[in-house]
Amino acid sequence: MTSILVLTFGLVAATVLIHTAFLTLSMKWLSGLNTGHERNFNFWPLTWLFVRLVWILLVSHTAQIVIWACFYYWGGAISYFESAVYFSGVTYTTIGYGDLVVPPPWRIIATVEGLTGIVMCSLSAAFFFSVMTRLFLDRQP
Repeated sequence: MTSILVLTFGLVAATVLIHTAFLTLSMKWLSGLNTGHERNFNFWPLTWLFVRLVWILLVSHTAQIVIWACFYYWGGAISYFESAVYFSGVTYTTIGYGDLVVPPPWRIIATVEGLTGIVMCSLSAAFFFSVMTRLFLDRQP
């Protein structure tokens, strides 16, 4: 049981590390853009900016899901890697269809993955909102 908890906390740390790295890269990328000096709202440039930002966030979440899936697969909880990625995805996003289940010792890890996914998705939403707010405030007279 102790080894499962240590593994779980390691997975949480890896998830936070990946997400923080992507957010840091996103902030550096955004700070290099010339987005705040115009006083008008240009629909297409802003839309394209947000599309790219969402892509970055989705790549980050996908990488995190794959990390969890690797542990389910390598640990023998799920036999096929594609199934492990699917299970990890529906667990991380808290969809939880229930069509795939893991053995009892792995259920603790799956539960923590769901909680971690909620926090990471919330962090992405907060980051996205803060970017939108900053862009809106930069365009105020």
